[in-house]
Amino acid sequence: MSVKLVDKKTEAKRLWDELRKSISQRPSPFAGMSEEEVIKHLRKIRKELWEKKLAARS
Repeated sequence: MSVKLVDKKTEAKRLWDELRKSISQRPSPFAGMSEEEVIKHLRKIRKELWEKKLAARS
């Protein structure tokens, strides 16, 4: 392997580890919600994303 490839792999691994650490420290956006509340929230998000997708096509 070339030195560049090793450096890129090392950098990618470092960035991946930083991302995983950052994500693991964030609280869940669904913490404290009941199952029903989580489902309603996800449906709302899905509907908003779908509307944005349709708006982008128009």
